[in-house]
Amino acid sequence: MKIISRLFQLLIFLICSNLSSQNTPHFESKFTVAHLKNAPVKLIPFPQEYKWQDGYLNVSEVTIDSKEISNQNTAALLSELKSILSANNVKVSANASAFIIFKNDKKIKDEGYTLKATKKGITITSSTESGNFYALQTLRQLIANAQVPFVDISDWPKHALRGYMIDVGRNYQSMSSLKKQLDIMAKYKLNTFHWHLTDRPAWRIESKLYPELTYSNNHRQTRDPGMYYTYDEIREIFKYAKERHIQVIPEIDMPGHSDSFVTSMGVKMESEKGMAILEGVLNEFFTEIPQEDCPIIHIGSDEVKIPNPKGFIAAMVKICKDANREVIIWHPGLEADDDVIRQTWVADDVKPGNYREIDSWSNYVNGAEPMMQIQRLFFRPIGFPSVNNVIGGTLCFWPDVNLKHESEAFEQNPVYPSMLTYAWTTWTADLEKGYPEYYAKMPLKGTEAYNYYSAFEDILLFHKKKYFANEPFPYFRQSDKEWKLIGPFNKNDGDEILKEMKTSYRYGDTILTWKKAVGNTIVMKERWMKNGHFIEAKVGQAVYATTYIHSDKNREIEAMIGFETALRANKIHLGVPEIGSWDQAGGNIWVNNKPVEPPLWENAGWKPSKQTGWGSKVDQEIPWEKQDFYWTRTPSKIQLNKGWNTVFVKIPRATAYQNWMFTFIPTDMTGLRFSPEKR
Repeated sequence: MKIISRLFQLLIFLICSNLSSQNTPHFESKFTVAHLKNAPVKLIPFPQEYKWQDGYLNVSEVTIDSKEISNQNTAALLSELKSILSANNVKVSANASAFIIFKNDKKIKDEGYTLKATKKGITITSSTESGNFYALQTLRQLIANAQVPFVDISDWPKHALRGYMIDVGRNYQSMSSLKKQLDIMAKYKLNTFHWHLTDRPAWRIESKLYPELTYSNNHRQTRDPGMYYTYDEIREIFKYAKERHIQVIPEIDMPGHSDSFVTSMGVKMESEKGMAILEGVLNEFFTEIPQEDCPIIHIGSDEVKIPNPKGFIAAMVKICKDANREVIIWHPGLEADDDVIRQTWVADDVKPGNYREIDSWSNYVNGAEPMMQIQRLFFRPIGFPSVNNVIGGTLCFWPDVNLKHESEAFEQNPVYPSMLTYAWTTWTADLEKGYPEYYAKMPLKGTEAYNYYSAFEDILLFHKKKYFANEPFPYFRQSDKEWKLIGPFNKNDGDEILKEMKTSYRYGDTILTWKKAVGNTIVMKERWMKNGHFIEAKVGQAVYATTYIHSDKNREIEAMIGFETALRANKIHLGVPEIGSWDQAGGNIWVNNKPVEPPLWENAGWKPSKQTGWGSKVDQEIPWEKQDFYWTRTPSKIQLNKGWNTVFVKIPRATAYQNWMFTFIPTDMTGLRFSPEKR
């Protein structure tokens, strides 16, 4: 009887394993895993065409020839080149044997270039200054130890608009911080800076017509009241961006998100007087910032209902068009004519149309778990699944909750890993179709998608180590962590059932078997995207996870551990755990059958006033603390034995709105190996 029972369990296990493999989508990419892994330099973004050759060019001393592009702003290009060379201890000399020569070829597209490194020197060819600038950004990454590998690169962007947006209306960012972000954008070939300048808490644009818009008493008192940008500073940002081949798109949000406007002016934007004030504000902006510097403006339009939507948008668009400006609005939002560009933020509402579209769906930096954010950006091509004329994408960053200091925006969010991944997605665009299966779940080990993403991780983490060693960069290798999951069990049923480890369990009328999973953060069900390993599980149920860690010696490790990752978009989450607990839902983690001691929570037991929807006004003004996120708080110390160690995790679901997941990341994997089985 025992033999029959074991055979039955084995059969169930094999069937489930087979079903799992059948559900793995066929993965296609422009490049192979070998292309990414064998590249002698880990470039972001990856070039469209290239041919590596054996050997390296010594560039300890070079001569520069820019005569053929003298019609361009060669002074700016040469300044950029000399800055790159100086940073790599490369001398410029008229008598050097190695050369860097610029050539012109009108057949190359606007932002495209070729870069060829041979035994004699480096030849950069383009038809535009922007193409040459992007070639220099590639050269910046190619140089190491005064050497450049022999290579022949032909490169161009897949998407014309490659953007990054930051909201300064809710939390002010200093000029130096904005310039730092522009510098990073330029190095990774992002060419559009969407500057969200006004929102509910504050109006950040100088107004000589209506100076009360920037009075501190008209701003939310917790949100940098009175902080705004003078027109001289705005022009300075436009100039700084232009020097880096970045187009600034300012946004004046209307008629929603306008509390500070209403407080300042005493009228709503959509009123007759409010529209007259907006006309003055827009024309003042257009007078101060000329069309050649600012050909495009964003006027918001989302998350609001007004009595005269068509009339309002038509009037505002006309003011902008009369000043010879292109107009962008959020979509969904108020409707406009087809010549107005839509920036999509909710894909469910995307309908076929004759308008141009900017993709910003499902990319909000502050609205995702950091590990999941990167895989989602990677596995979702720009424009997928829209059928409209998608001109590119903009990565959006909304630091909604009150910040104690501007640096917290970057400490609390995966801004830089997202920017680098988005640079890859918008320029290289190596995936032709999207893979929603991987938005919240890592591909399983052994699949082509897993191997490809693992190769991308190598490149991303190389950049983290080389260029972002002193910057917040909350992304850690995921492809080396394997788990197995089982459930769902009602309430605490699994506590007793799983005391004996088996391949399958009869539970009520069902047979439960272990699911394979990969990653640092294992998502049961993500709040908004509804993706994950157990999306059909109900409130009150629990899932369990386990893995083994092999250590080459007895050691104490540090590990980042978390359960529900609070989304920084608002204060809706289960709250701060009680003292002695990891999770308000009752989650827990054991290593070698011993519970891992949770942190001593400073605000133990705190819960937001709301559990669904959007955070309350009061809660939104309470800044996040370092303890609130696994990547900013002090890691836990865990003792591992030499050989195999067991990790066991319980992950209960307490509410339908819960971001249902757990995270376990050793900070140093030296001498460690994860495996769902002891092998």
